[in-house]
Amino acid sequence: MQGKSDFGRISVFGEVLFDVFPDETRIIGGAPFNVACHLRGLGPDPSFISRIGADDPGCEVLRHMVKWSMSTKQLQVDEHRPTGMVLVNFKNGEPYYEIREHVAFDQIMMPEPEADSPEKVAAFYHGTLAARNKVSRDTLYALARSRYQKIFCDINLRDPWWTRDLIRDILSWCNFLKVNLDELEQVARITGVQNTETVKKARAVQEKVGLDCLVLTMGAEGAILFPDGKDQLFSPSPEIEGFKDAVGAGDAFSAVFLLGIVRGWSWEKILQRAVYMAAEVCTIKGAMPEDMNFYRYFSREWGM
Repeated sequence: MQGKSDFGRISVFGEVLFDVFPDETRIIGGAPFNVACHLRGLGPDPSFISRIGADDPGCEVLRHMVKWSMSTKQLQVDEHRPTGMVLVNFKNGEPYYEIREHVAFDQIMMPEPEADSPEKVAAFYHGTLAARNKVSRDTLYALARSRYQKIFCDINLRDPWWTRDLIRDILSWCNFLKVNLDELEQVARITGVQNTETVKKARAVQEKVGLDCLVLTMGAEGAILFPDGKDQLFSPSPEIEGFKDAVGAGDAFSAVFLLGIVRGWSWEKILQRAVYMAAEVCTIKGAMPEDMNFYRYFSREWGM
């Protein structure tokens, strides 16, 4: 594992929470937290901007971050609201979520200034769930409209926690947008794109919004990148043994994508590596591995 590199820091904004599975197993998660942890496992120490409760789950978040040598400078503590919780269930092998309201990540305040000011942050990552509440939403808007050069949004639309206005605003500032097939349909409607064929629809959205790249993930089928001014690139998901669940696979993809754009990898390399790591995450229960050993292969093969 490496420390802070010369490539610039990645800032990650959003929720940290616990996924509670049908067997009552409780596993730490939240898409932004998963992305931050994967980044740390691969080397960079991201600036993770979030909020936890002053409760046992919140203490567990802190212990996890300390164990993984992650910076906790921008992790806020709420004395009145609990740490986020999500009940995870499965339908036809795919996860779906019951997300609790009025929790700490709904109240993320503007972070304290530190060395990694917007000028020094190489990339900024966010989703949409933390923007369901005005306090966190206002913080996201202020950060996203700062001077970040590369903004990546994994849109992660969770009904009913998003609005068309929110998506329009996100599209006004993001450089890289990650969607699945259902989310592509929603974004196409919001942007007025009417193509019926998936690839043409995705390309039309990329061009209309002016994205540097649109990322379309398709679960077990793989993913397609639509870079600005270049032909789309497709990579199928590799065959894997020991499938457990697909929880967090997209977050692993996002982490590798972020790493790739910061380090200047080719689009081909970004896609191949992101799809492969997403598939490997499906061999563990939940979104995150238990320890850093999971990342040794990637670090060695990718020269991290």
